[in-house]
Order: sequence, then C-alpha cells, then structure tokens
Amino acid sequence: MQGAWFRTPQMRKAFFFAPIILAAACAASKPDIIQVGPWFPARSAAEVQVFSSKEETSKPWGAIAIIHSQRFPADDKSGLDRQKKMARKMAAGIGADGLIIGEETVTGGDQLGVYQELETFISALAFKYVTDISTAAK
Repeated sequence: MQGAWFRTPQMRKAFFFAPIILAAACAASKPDIIQVGPWFPARSAAEVQVFSSKEETSKPWGAIAIIHSQRFPADDKSGLDRQKKMARKMAAGIGADGLIIGEETVTGGDQLGVYQELETFISALAFKYVTDISTAAK
C-alpha cells in the first residue's frame, strides 16, 4: 500500500507546509544590520571590496554599518561562505565601498550536562571611503 501515508489530511498538510517552513528558516538566517553612519545609493556587490582586517585598507574611510550574522555550526563552511556573501550584498545595498569581515567561534559551554557544538558567526563593518579630507585648521 505504497503512498498511503499521503492520504491522511495531516500528512497532506505537512507535505504542503514543509517547503514554507524551510523557506522561513532560511530567511531567518539573514544577518542583522545596524546603521552607524549615513547610507548611500546601492551598488553592485562586486564593487564592494572585502577585507579581513582594517590594516588591509589603504585609504581613509568611515563606518556606515555593522553587520552580525546568526550563529551556525563551526564546521559548516558553506554556511560561512553564504553569510559572507549575504553581508557583502547587504553592504552593497547601503552603498558601502568596503567590508571588513571577522569570524568568531563560540561554544555554548556545558549547560546542565548537555554538550553543545562549537558555533561561528561573522561580524562585519561596512564602510565608505572618505573623498574630501581637509587637515588644515580653520
């Protein structure tokens, strides 16, 4: 009696709503963005330079946003890449010239005898290059 499981109303509902629930779970993993400076017209994500430290930048800049991802398993390299791509797209959406991305790994610790896996998240600083700098005293 193959396929009989699908004949019950509960199973049809579960089958129908499963993709919606999965889509909602994926949407929930979008990083948070906090505005710390003026935002600018959007640009292409390919135009946003990505750095791993502020020492790699060569021109003066000002911060315009901080981006924090949700936590995900530390061994999930595709999750890390996905979060970095989303952060870059978000930075492009606010007109950033560059993005400094840092990764942090945390453990939930031993909570009531339950072992928790290591988790990773990214923190990124979106910035805009400063074009007019005047060092003359007025």
